[in-house]
Amino acid sequence: MSRLPLLEIDEIPEEYHYLFTDDYLGDRHIFRAWAHNPEVLEATLEYLNVLYDQLGDRRKELVILTVARARNARYEWHQHVDIARDRGVTIEEMRAIGGGDLSTFADAEFVLLQYARAVESGTVTDQIHEALTRHYPPDEIVAIGLLVDFYVGLCNYIASVDLPFEGGEFVGWTPNEELVGELFE
Repeated sequence: MSRLPLLEIDEIPEEYHYLFTDDYLGDRHIFRAWAHNPEVLEATLEYLNVLYDQLGDRRKELVILTVARARNARYEWHQHVDIARDRGVTIEEMRAIGGGDLSTFADAEFVLLQYARAVESGTVTDQIHEALTRHYPPDEIVAIGLLVDFYVGLCNYIASVDLPFEGGEFVGWTPNEELVGELFE
């Protein structure tokens, strides 16, 4: 049970209802909790959309899954298993991230995920930063770092309000195709 009530649409000011349409957010618990402060919800979503646009769907989801796994953030992992598979991330790649083996990723994505882990843990070295600069321009490096930082904070926030995830049982850190299909189809 969430420590913060999850608002229903009729409890949210009408000018923010557009945020809860299927074309925008849909009905996710995190947004229903944030709806207690709809101005912050709207501004946060605008900020995230700018970051998302900088990285593209696949890379964004790889970073989010990496942060969620590093933080043991079940809600965020569960949500993004569903989202990531629609953004070009395979179940095998999710299993690799969930199991901690990033060696199967090509160089640019391997470095991206290593960098995400380092930013998450506060352990970025000159070596990992230099490796990242060989694959990503400075504007994308800024967006990557800020996305990681946002999701670290989000994972902490979700834990603080004890937010339950949608979709039945937890998909697991190394999800399989069958369970993902059952939970998210």
